[in-house]
Amino acid sequence: MTAKACAWIFVLGAAGAGPAWAAQCYADGDIVTLEGTVTRQATHQADPAAKPAWVLSLASPVCVVNAGSGQGGRQQSNVSAVQIIDAEPGENARVQLTGKLVTGNVSAYYAVPTAIWVLKQRVLSGQQ
Repeated sequence: MTAKACAWIFVLGAAGAGPAWAAQCYADGDIVTLEGTVTRQATHQADPAAKPAWVLSLASPVCVVNAGSGQGGRQQSNVSAVQIIDAEPGENARVQLTGKLVTGNVSAYYAVPTAIWVLKQRVLSGQQ
């Protein structure tokens, strides 16, 4: 093999193993469109007066980048559920939500670590 051919094999192999081929990851503040089924979940708070939260169980997990603490910096995770903020599409409805992705504790409404601040919703099936 020539040096040029070896170099191309190395470049192609390295690109296939690197993040250039990875699925898109979303970060805090990104505008996203997510699809899934709505469920109601108890909040993770000691306050018994806290209301249950609406959660979107995603049809397919999505990659989310969180600002990590310590030396690691940013951390990626696959998210299969997001809390729904500013919308109540109805339990068990299959919906498509477009909104701002929020990572971390969402004040008094905390149920899961990632949320979507809904700008637009579309009910695909189930309750309206």
